[in-house]
Amino acid sequence: MLKLSVKETVNLPTGWQTVTISKAVDGEHNGKRIVDLYFEDLPESVNCRIWSANDAKTGENFGIGNLFLYANAGVTVESDGISIDDNTDHLTGKKINALFYENANGYTDIVPRVVPISGDMFDDKKVAGIKAGAQKWLDKKMSEPAQDTTVSEAAPF
Repeated sequence: MLKLSVKETVNLPTGWQTVTISKAVDGEHNGKRIVDLYFEDLPESVNCRIWSANDAKTGENFGIGNLFLYANAGVTVESDGISIDDNTDHLTGKKINALFYENANGYTDIVPRVVPISGDMFDDKKVAGIKAGAQKWLDKKMSEPAQDTTVSEAAPF
């Protein structure tokens, strides 16, 4: 006799949500640094992966750098700029805005572009501009045709 556990399903709203980071896990995927974010009051299956991305001219890592900056985690303002201690422990308990959307398979995903909440470092106008950039990323992703992953019967094996 087989026994299966019944898992509770969660219906998540789409759109902008303010979330609190419960855990951030540093990792690597295909040689690139990633940070997986998990959130309070959400199942672990609903997470957000932030990818390392470097500015071609300066070499600065704006992908993960913006995550820490926008979460105001490990940030020190200095006379010559901003320095960031990118230890993921600094992210725990920080609030950010996240854009939830329904993917092509009908599941809820989070845009991998986090946005700060309004406050000392970012005013409403700046937050609105960063949100517009994340929305633009989502609009571009949703307009791209789905990749065909079917295998032809004539595939030689």
